[in-house]
Amino acid sequence: MKTFYLPLRRIAYGILLLAASSCLANAQDLSAKLPTDPNVVTGKLDNGLTYYIRQNHKPEKKVELRLVEKVGSIVENDDQQGLAHFMEHMEFNGLKHFEKNELVNYLQTIGVQFGADLNAYTAFDQTVFILPIPLDKPDNLEKGFQIIEDWAHNALLTDKDIDEERGVVLEESRLGKGADDRMMKKYFPELAAGTRYAERLPIGKDDILHNFKHETIRNFYHDWYRPDLQAVIIVGDIDVATAKKMIEEHFGGIKNPANERPREYAQANTWTAPKAMVCTDKEAERTSLQINFPYYKKRAETTIGDYRYNIEKSIVQQMFSQRLNDLSQGANPPFPYAYAFPGGLIHGYENFTIYSSFSGNSPAQAVNALTAEVLKAKKYGFTNTEMELAKKEAMSSLEKIYNERTTTESANYVEEYIRAFLDNEPFPGIANERQYYVDLLPGIKLDELNSMFNDWVSNTNTFTLITAPEKSDIKLPTDAELLAMTKAGFSQEVAKPEEKVIASSLMQTKPTPGKVVSKVKEKGFDATTYTLSNGVKVTIKQTNFKSDEILMNGVKKGGTNNYGVADRSNVNFATDVVQSMGIGDFTPSDLDKVLKGKEIKVDLSIDDINDNINASSTVTDFESMLQLTYLNLTQPRKDEDLFKAYKEKQNTMIQFMMSNPEAAYFDTTVKTMYNNNPLAKMVIPKKADYDKLNLNRVLEIYHNEFGNADGYHFFIVGNVNPETAMPLIEMYLGSLPADHKAAAFKDNGVRPIKGKNQLTFKKGKEKKSFILGVYSGEVPYSEDLALKANALAEVLNIKVIEVLREKMSGIYTGGFNASLNKYPYAHYTIQMYLPCGPENVDKLIAAAKEEINNVKTEGPEKKDLDKVKSQWHEKHVTDIKENKYWADKMQSSLFWGKDEKRVLNYDDYINKLTPAEIQQAAKQLFDGKNEFISVLYPES
Repeated sequence: MKTFYLPLRRIAYGILLLAASSCLANAQDLSAKLPTDPNVVTGKLDNGLTYYIRQNHKPEKKVELRLVEKVGSIVENDDQQGLAHFMEHMEFNGLKHFEKNELVNYLQTIGVQFGADLNAYTAFDQTVFILPIPLDKPDNLEKGFQIIEDWAHNALLTDKDIDEERGVVLEESRLGKGADDRMMKKYFPELAAGTRYAERLPIGKDDILHNFKHETIRNFYHDWYRPDLQAVIIVGDIDVATAKKMIEEHFGGIKNPANERPREYAQANTWTAPKAMVCTDKEAERTSLQINFPYYKKRAETTIGDYRYNIEKSIVQQMFSQRLNDLSQGANPPFPYAYAFPGGLIHGYENFTIYSSFSGNSPAQAVNALTAEVLKAKKYGFTNTEMELAKKEAMSSLEKIYNERTTTESANYVEEYIRAFLDNEPFPGIANERQYYVDLLPGIKLDELNSMFNDWVSNTNTFTLITAPEKSDIKLPTDAELLAMTKAGFSQEVAKPEEKVIASSLMQTKPTPGKVVSKVKEKGFDATTYTLSNGVKVTIKQTNFKSDEILMNGVKKGGTNNYGVADRSNVNFATDVVQSMGIGDFTPSDLDKVLKGKEIKVDLSIDDINDNINASSTVTDFESMLQLTYLNLTQPRKDEDLFKAYKEKQNTMIQFMMSNPEAAYFDTTVKTMYNNNPLAKMVIPKKADYDKLNLNRVLEIYHNEFGNADGYHFFIVGNVNPETAMPLIEMYLGSLPADHKAAAFKDNGVRPIKGKNQLTFKKGKEKKSFILGVYSGEVPYSEDLALKANALAEVLNIKVIEVLREKMSGIYTGGFNASLNKYPYAHYTIQMYLPCGPENVDKLIAAAKEEINNVKTEGPEKKDLDKVKSQWHEKHVTDIKENKYWADKMQSSLFWGKDEKRVLNYDDYINKLTPAEIQQAAKQLFDGKNEFISVLYPES
């Protein structure tokens, strides 16, 4: 069960219906037990294994399988630290029916991609295995059940397989090392409130991972992978009877071990006095502040009254977070961002925590502001206006989920049942949940919400934590000083917040509409393109993929390439600056409030050669989305104070970024790769970049890129009726002013470095390296070569897994990606990225080059190309039932001129690919002319 934010449904049909509504609101028996979703079949086998089954047809011919273990790192013995996670790895490295790499190999052949589809994760209290299975072949389902059965009790755990996986797990451990990890190890014991969580970080200890005895992990598997701690979750295009029969056949015979070890949960110790800690590190890239209130037992969720309590909790959290957001968006923000919520590190417990950042010299200002907001809410409470806005927001979110109940993806349902098993979270079903909100929201009173917040913050035995860079020019408090700051903050006098009037609508006056002057059927896409009187083109494709989703992409030629060095900052940050000041008559904070209860999003961006508008809405909020788009395009708001605040916040966020070794490495790499060309992409913004901003010029550029209709083409896809949509489109898109000039982009001449080049960059304490290889050149563009380049990269990715990861144990993750671009000039780029240990750099580069050379000289193995084809076919089956896919593909074809046949006959083009063609592409693209290898090494 997920707690949704929903708006209060007002029924305004007179006194009788209002009275009826009031009676209905009180009709729910709060002591009644929450039901189970009638669409879910759940139960237990005799051995204690729990199962959840739901038939769901989105996507078609696919089923989501999960094996959930109610154990994680918290149950490890002292000599097993890290082995819960190691065991997760071993489930992919030798099973009774799939020895060593056969599992990954088999799944790739049926279109399941390792990492993207097939995956798993380990946390303190759980381990979850993820297996989506396509059902296009008769034996796939049986194989899928065999895999999760083998995970449950048939891992081989041979000495050889264990030893070969040590290096991979240690590489994953290496990825997490750095400033954040070093600081966490200092403060985490206090945050863990005296529990074993402090000693059981899931990644474990490197010395144990290096040296544990084989029998130690076998003991862990024997003790904890057992039916009474396991759940099997099946959601997808499968009938319930078949799923239940297969669960019984595969799992019914598994036995629990004799003398079972009890599964016990940690007991949190609440802080008995206020505490504070300041942790610093020379490589830290940001400041952060936490105020953690004491833990309390999480309320069980079994009755409708418990459900009501969770609705209240979500509303309180939203109201307080909105206050913090208002502060961060103001003219004199005490912090760049802040948020708060009641959550929990420790199973079965919750605590209220406030998070924020702060400028390098003002932690006291942030502490004072956060504690003041707590005191204001505690002393004066929230307002009815805040409550109503939060209820509206909550209701709209739930309505969208309810409206899409027949088009919800299987993977979304799975997450709900995982929580049900691990946390005893009920799942009454979306129909029941919607009714609870409709019935219960009207009866939730402000004094109840104020009382709940007071309960969260009444005990001020808090743990205040600062993490920050260790710099001579930053003034940080000592632990004692931070504690004094917090105590002083909670002792200050606060004034009652002023209540502002909230606008009731986005637009008071609507624009004069344009008209449709022509329309053309796009037969291949089953869409229609309308041309409006101002020249704007709008292509509409009506779908039933999602019941309550409408997507709108807008694009026009233009972009950052049209501007010189003097405008680099102005054009790169233009949309962010405008967003920070608001639109029309609304500041960002005011806009947040007027949009409460509306499920809409409108984002604007300026790319190299085009300007983009990405928007979405529900069916009901379609007009509001168009209004918000119109205001964004035509009425950016100028506010000198908010502009100044924006620059200060951005400088706070980026002032220490170059302390991070990886950030400094990538920044230097890109500068080197583009010969320090000032027009090259900005990787890590600097203070000087923000200082160069000129507000008048920013607004001028923003108007040039977005403020007129010239060259716009909008693509609208989803549950949209063209007949009812067109009058709204004519009003808000057809009314955009037009200069009647051709929109255009230009080639600004930025090119990567030529020839064979190497860069060695040394920074960082940890023994961490990163290899970035870039192979580039200019070639005549063709969609055929673009497809082959992508296939080439995917073939190489298979070899990265097989050789560099599994055979050499040299990496945890890494691979290749390829792109071919027609504009602004025809060129290609293939990137290789390999995070690793410094001792393995030379070996990995040599191994990667050998795999490249093998493809060039011998071509890819047919079986590898067949795996790539299978994965692409399988992904395409899902993609073509997604609104985003069609919005993107229509834009690619109808705006950029790509061949629609390659979209409509995609599978045919994939099937035609041959190993010889990929070999030829490898020879052409890896021609040895332009090769840039950049390597990060530690300082020593």
